[in-house]
Amino acid sequence: MFKKSKAKLIWTVTNNGCDKIGVENIAATITQNRLDAVRMSYSSNALQNIIKLRLEISKQLASEDVPHSEGYVPFLLSFIGRRCLLSVPKGQLEVADGSEIDVSFLVDFNFCASLRPETPTTKNVEIMVSSEDQLNHLKVGSLISVSYGAVELKIMNLPQTLKSGMVVRCLVENGGLLLSGVDVHSPDMSRDLFPLLPEDEKTLRSGFSSLADYVIVDGIKSEQELLKIKSGILGENAPFSERHPSIPINKKIHEVEAELPPRFLLKVDSKRSLDLLATVIKHVDGVFLSRSELGIDEHPHNLPIIQKELIARCNRLSKTVIVASELMHSMNMNANPTRAEVSDMANAAADGADALLLSHEVTEGPNAPLVAQVTLETLLSSEAWFDKKWHPFEMDQIPSDDDAVTYGAIRIAQQANVRAIVCFTEGGYTAMKLSSMRTPTEIIAITCNKKIMRQMNLLRSVNAVVLESRSQVERILTETKEILVKNFNFKKGEKFVFVSLTASSVSERNSNLFTIQEID
Repeated sequence: MFKKSKAKLIWTVTNNGCDKIGVENIAATITQNRLDAVRMSYSSNALQNIIKLRLEISKQLASEDVPHSEGYVPFLLSFIGRRCLLSVPKGQLEVADGSEIDVSFLVDFNFCASLRPETPTTKNVEIMVSSEDQLNHLKVGSLISVSYGAVELKIMNLPQTLKSGMVVRCLVENGGLLLSGVDVHSPDMSRDLFPLLPEDEKTLRSGFSSLADYVIVDGIKSEQELLKIKSGILGENAPFSERHPSIPINKKIHEVEAELPPRFLLKVDSKRSLDLLATVIKHVDGVFLSRSELGIDEHPHNLPIIQKELIARCNRLSKTVIVASELMHSMNMNANPTRAEVSDMANAAADGADALLLSHEVTEGPNAPLVAQVTLETLLSSEAWFDKKWHPFEMDQIPSDDDAVTYGAIRIAQQANVRAIVCFTEGGYTAMKLSSMRTPTEIIAITCNKKIMRQMNLLRSVNAVVLESRSQVERILTETKEILVKNFNFKKGEKFVFVSLTASSVSERNSNLFTIQEID
């Protein structure tokens, strides 16, 4: 069986990358390295490539006899929103401290949506923005951060009318290498999601729930804006609960092919979004931490502690947490990562992240297949050490019955030396609860719906499979053993802990159990 790390790996794919590298080649990298998830930005231009990539991944996995390959890899999609990207003549330009350069500001939504690396007709350094209203608050003295502070510019003059096509003289306050396609930030250039741009409004109206397993929401200023996005995708009267902020618990979750809504991740990429998290965390299923963008607002020496505290908070609340930004970043140019990058990757996993995201600079760079291999090797090596050091934690207080059952299952699994913890989960909550306790024991989640299965495959230590029909508990145990033998190569006599928070032999609803089982 292909060896996988407990922390999941997310591969960033751009629409431009699909056209340039080819969907089949991207899918091959993902399937051959058993990468766990795909992240893309949704737009009408990207729609066909998103569909093609999902089908191609399923096709290639099926050719290798991977079980349930038609729904194996979750997709994380986001709105385009208000973005700012750089375009440079010939793709790169070195600028020195104290020099002056002319910068053109252009509105090009498609450029921002596709992350196109350069424009062939570029003569000047150009900053591409999604919407002209992003230029409205620029002023003399505005600071512009390129590639998260690698280069910093200050506007020296502005025309009377701020519009697309204007040329601005800038002072280079912090010199370095300007590269096409990198992000540009300024306190005076909005990256707010609202008011929605026409393309994002179209996305919200049409919905991308059939393609998105998770929606990454960024650029929101309030709880009301988040709820507006959720209602636009889920509907005005969508059910809500602390267990399931996004997934309605009804008969559809017992249907294999039923279309269910996506889960929602709040992107924490600024001090504003970090402060907003306390208010909105009950409405989302997890957090997407963008350290490079957060580092523009926060001093870099604060970021390691913010990361640790945010991950610990999500673990306590059984929320999915993803760490992104600059992981293995030097491999966009070099065949080997730096020692600091290897340590950063290992520490992010050790802190308790569910998944780690590799950016498009490395996933679509010249060393992409090597990036996947080196990253996996790094995680496997570090996790082997951490697993040896893991010891059962003591839960001083048991907040709920759910905590008591999952905590008990984890302790029994460790003491009985079982091969895996197997859970039956309708909407995914049991798998999330078990995963959040960060046990070194493998978690196998049995569910009835393919979309729930894909969503659970993003969780740390979790491998999810589909049970074709909802059965009585006694029958579920029998079918579970069959799945373990067929899909996970369990042998006669091997033990596992079976746990469910929603069903037992006492009652099919509002009941729970955990029990040690053995393969007959």
